Order: sequence, then structure tokens, then C-alpha cells
Amino acid sequence: MGLDTSHDCWSGPYSMFMRWRQWLHLFITNDPKGATEEALKAAWEAGRYDDQSVPINVLMNHSDCDGEIPAAVCGPLADALEALLPKMPERAIYDQMRPATVRFIAGLRLAAAAGEAVRFH
Repeated sequence: MGLDTSHDCWSGPYSMFMRWRQWLHLFITNDPKGATEEALKAAWEAGRYDDQSVPINVLMNHSDCDGEIPAAVCGPLADALEALLPKMPERAIYDQMRPATVRFIAGLRLAAAAGEAVRFH
């Protein structure tokens, strides 16, 4: 059992989705302690990702088990994630993190081209 999304953005354990967002938080904030559950939870509590008009915040503050990313956000969110790629090492502690980001971007692009939301289930 785990998280699956439409458009093949993600398919894997809920815990891995959380770790992936922790890893993204590191590159969003440039905080060397950013890739921890504590750092991401502190960011959530501080309201760091509350402004849903910022595309990356839609992902960072999203439920890990249901809901959707609206079609109108898919393209801008893909752009935001793509802008983080140059900061990401090719290899990292979790070697699958960069490929997971590339996969999520590809799924967002598919959804945007179809004018569809990315659904979490």
C-alpha cells in the first residue's frame, strides 16, 4: 500500500513521498538541515508553504494520500521543480530522489498538456 498518482507522477510508499519532500525542502530553502522530517515539520508549522499561489507550495503542503494538484498548477509546478534540478546532485544519499523529481515533472507536464489535474489516491 502506498501513494499512487495519476499521470505517473508518483507510485511508492507514503514514507518515501515524505522523504522526497524533505529532500526538496533542502533545495528550496538552501538549509543544510532541510532534508529532515523535523525541518519540514517546522516549516509547515511556521507557515512556510501556506501560500498556495506559489506552485511549489502546492506540492510541499499537499496531503500524501488524497486530493489533487489542479491542472492550472501543473505546468508552473513542473517549472518550479525543474528550476531545482541544477541544485540537486546526480547521486545523493537516496539515489532515487533526483529521478523521482524528473518523473514527477514528466507527469506534471503530461497532466498540463491534457488540461487535467494530478490526482492522489
